[in-house]
Amino acid sequence: MVSNGYNPRQRNGHRRRQNRARVKAANTCCYICGRPIDYSLKSPDPWSYVLDETIPLARGGTLTYNNSGAAHRWCNQVKGTHTLEWARREVANILNGKGKGMQARPTSIPFTRLDV
Repeated sequence: MVSNGYNPRQRNGHRRRQNRARVKAANTCCYICGRPIDYSLKSPDPWSYVLDETIPLARGGTLTYNNSGAAHRWCNQVKGTHTLEWARREVANILNGKGKGMQARPTSIPFTRLDV
């Protein structure tokens, strides 16, 4: 976020809600880990749906459909303001037990390994 108090998520709430609904309607898998998203799960479940900006707003990204993707809440938290490529590697490492211990593996539902 910009340090002057400007928050594009709040200022552009209508556009963000429209974008979130459009991405959700596509019913796609998580674009970070590649696994299905259960769109019926509610926050704060780690496997619930969130809209992620591919280029984070904090790094100059925009609130547009082309800069957005469906993600699990947990995958999005691992990504933070890193690149999508970094997040994909890090999430795969964590889920395969090779992570650097930065993040705990989500435990709210049983996890079965899928070859991605």
